[in-house]
Amino acid sequence: MENISMRLLVTLGFVLLLGGCAVLPERGGEPQQWRLVAPAPVVEGTDVSDPVIVRLIETRAASAIDRRDMAYSRERQSLAYYRDNRWASPPGVMLNEIIDETLSTQPWVRTVVRGGARVPSDLSLYCEIQRLEHQLEPGAAMTQSGQVQMKVACSWYRAAERQLVEAMIFNETIDLEANNAESYAKGAQSLVDQLMTRLAAQGASLAATTTPLPSAKD
Repeated sequence: MENISMRLLVTLGFVLLLGGCAVLPERGGEPQQWRLVAPAPVVEGTDVSDPVIVRLIETRAASAIDRRDMAYSRERQSLAYYRDNRWASPPGVMLNEIIDETLSTQPWVRTVVRGGARVPSDLSLYCEIQRLEHQLEPGAAMTQSGQVQMKVACSWYRAAERQLVEAMIFNETIDLEANNAESYAKGAQSLVDQLMTRLAAQGASLAATTTPLPSAKD
């Protein structure tokens, strides 16, 4: 019996070491949830007199992060996941809502239509999250600083031309004060804010050269 107990303790210790920044939740407790939200409105293209209709194609995420589990890595091409912290929704779902809310506040946007809605649009936007992870150096302690990386590819299409007219690869990394879920979520939020600023500016530039569809009252 003593040998079995000792083996269980050794196994548990080994699992915790492998887990790195992942910690087992308290018995009976629920994993803590973290949500990314739309930043304060960033107004672009205030001189656009004719706002456009934007179709937001459902935002996707790479299979490794298309889940609520918060990903981290200690080496390239190797992901693990927090066990006591999760995103409130999968990253693709959160970013889709954030883009919708951000674009809806822009003066150059008449309205945002989602997915397969049968509504004519002037511009279409599709984004995919290719990477979102908390990066740790091999052997790094919890007290050492880490980084969070976000890589998102976005493509704009002009409805009249039915072809790609503009693309953007957002690939940024930000340093964290500590290797924990709170710092990870704050870093990811900061990167989302940067992404929305760039996306709004890019959309405003395209809207300025797009002839909008006539409104229903026309």
